[in-house]
Amino acid sequence: MAGQISAIKKRLQTVNSTKKLTNATELVATVKLQKYNNKTLQNGEYAKNLKRFIMAALSAEGPEIENNPYLVDTNVNNPLYVVITSNSGLCGSYNLEVLKYVDENVPRDVPIFAIGTIGYNWLMKNDYLVVKKYDELEDLQPRILNQLIDNMLILFTKYEISEINVVYTKYINTLTYKPTTLKLLPFEQSEELEREEILLEPSRDEVLNSLIPMYVSSQLYVAFLEAKTSENAARRNAMNMANKNAEKLINELQLNYNKARQAAITQEMNEIVASSQR
Repeated sequence: MAGQISAIKKRLQTVNSTKKLTNATELVATVKLQKYNNKTLQNGEYAKNLKRFIMAALSAEGPEIENNPYLVDTNVNNPLYVVITSNSGLCGSYNLEVLKYVDENVPRDVPIFAIGTIGYNWLMKNDYLVVKKYDELEDLQPRILNQLIDNMLILFTKYEISEINVVYTKYINTLTYKPTTLKLLPFEQSEELEREEILLEPSRDEVLNSLIPMYVSSQLYVAFLEAKTSENAARRNAMNMANKNAEKLINELQLNYNKARQAAITQEMNEIVASSQR
């Protein structure tokens, strides 16, 4: 009986310790969720304004046959994908859903830039063509973002790749987030775009060649922020569920502990009564 009480007590201590950890992780994830969501909203507005400027520049008089490298489709069929996952677990099915989406939508023989340790390890294990890895990121720092963009744009303007796509988790709300693909280049023009008499200095192409890389950079950053928002929402939800399960288990263990103690006390009393009657 004493052994049973000791085992239950030890299990209670273990579950309580785990609950403290999951509770702390949930609190941290909640703070990060709000932080990344605010950043997403702020930077999303910046990206939208850049797109408006680009559309205005595109409406200016241009050549009869478009030849800007950021706007034309090439004969090359070699799309590049940027795949964004997390560096750590404890976030439910977040990474699993992204990698399942990659498995269903991304060919194994196209170049991939992997952001996130979990994704990089899975891609390498499953024989994907990973040409760059960024597995140490918590925040996508400007220096690293600029290096990433430069590497992609060099490949694109040299016609070594035909597209730049980002696979990330789009944040909808705290309970809903889903993997999706965002096409960054070639820049897609609206079919309803009307030509206007707009004077651009120094020239239409030079303006576009400045704005489009800025737009690509801002869109990639927003995708990264949405992915981090989704990751922390998933982690918060997973830890919240873990806390509830731990609380339920603690209640069950406490009940079993109380029953075992009561049984032990009853047994001791019976032994005392029995010994006094001899």
